[in-house]
Amino acid sequence: MKPFDKNNPFKAPEGYFKEFDKNLFEKLSNEDSAIPKKEGFKLPDGYFDSLGDALQKKLKEEQQSKVITLKSYKKYYYAAATAAAALVVALVLNLNKTNEISFDDLAQSDIENYFDQNELDLTSYELAEVMPISELEMTDMFESNFSEENVLDYINENTDYFDELNLEDNE
Repeated sequence: MKPFDKNNPFKAPEGYFKEFDKNLFEKLSNEDSAIPKKEGFKLPDGYFDSLGDALQKKLKEEQQSKVITLKSYKKYYYAAATAAAALVVALVLNLNKTNEISFDDLAQSDIENYFDQNELDLTSYELAEVMPISELEMTDMFESNFSEENVLDYINENTDYFDELNLEDNE
């Protein structure tokens, strides 16, 4: 709070407060004053004498009146809150679900197409270094999934002297 300023520019004339009440009463007694001479509101005669009886009569009438209950919206609020909670739970469960793609998701044909389309220039030794030995079993090497036709076609294409090979069933 600011301290009181001693150099206040507002001043009252001398003797103003000594004659203040006299001047006020003179202005109020004038007929031109803003204060009305008559009261604005008037009560009927005997109003307060009959007021108690009138109030008692109205209270008895109101006690006999029918009470109308308003609809409760609580069940709608509960239904809306339940729907909102179910929506939040569904969204949280869907957001936590991640679709991680693994090597098992790739189709065998996709892997073969990749190796056919891209020349990797890897030798069998380089492939052996990458292939983990712990996953290999002896039975994997003995089982062959080659058909006879595929083997004969391969030999026919890659061998110069196909006729010299003895591929008869008799021997």
